[in-house]
Amino acid sequence: MLVKDALWLSKHADLKITATPVLYHCEPIWSWKSNSLPDFAIWGILHGSGKIVRNKSSHSLNPGICFLLAPQDRIEAEQDPLDPLSLFVARFEILDTDGEAIPSPQLELPTGPIQTTNPASLEAIANLALAWDAENDIERSIQDHALRMLLLLIADASNATFDERVAKASAMIDSDLGRKWTLEELGERSGLSPSQLSRLFSKQYGEPPIQNLIHRRMKEAKRLVLETSLSIHEISSTVGYENQNFFERQFLKHVGFDPESLRRNRAI
Repeated sequence: MLVKDALWLSKHADLKITATPVLYHCEPIWSWKSNSLPDFAIWGILHGSGKIVRNKSSHSLNPGICFLLAPQDRIEAEQDPLDPLSLFVARFEILDTDGEAIPSPQLELPTGPIQTTNPASLEAIANLALAWDAENDIERSIQDHALRMLLLLIADASNATFDERVAKASAMIDSDLGRKWTLEELGERSGLSPSQLSRLFSKQYGEPPIQNLIHRRMKEAKRLVLETSLSIHEISSTVGYENQNFFERQFLKHVGFDPESLRRNRAI
């Protein structure tokens, strides 16, 4: 019997968008609830953190996580007010060759979170889906391809095991980028040994925890350089570097500009 999973959908299904794809930059008090979703939906977390309860099953929300939601799903979602979400949402119907909606019981779709190994890929594809004009054939085609790429991303990530303990460690890192995290502390708090955490984190997020921490620190430092008037010393301390010279070398290595030049030119 043919398995109609996310991979099958990306290649064969007729996907009919039911609402304009949107990107929510959620306000600090944001929460959302639906007792019965009207259609299928892809949720992609681009930034921030929070929690979602899907049909009574609770999951963490962190960058790079996707959900493929089905009609009649019951959803409650909220964010960490100190780490607001940027949330991509695409709603659609799945039709067969006769133009009839395929009932969700006939599909084998993931019921839990799908952690993509590269959050940047998720954001890039989501932006393609956002940039479209319903009256423009070319842009409608781009949007359709973007939706199918999202399904391919979900299909690929679904083959990997999602571990809530690793997601918890990731959320802890995001909650305090300036903290001197160690593998021992992250592992103890998430219920894993340091070696288990390093191995599973690399598998789930595509890089070891400490390297991931450095990338997140540099991303936050870049934002602070561009969007605030904090001194470079203050930014260095905020993201966990006591030695400003070392911070500036790390910043140049990962961002491509030194902090002062970036601020002066507002380069991107």
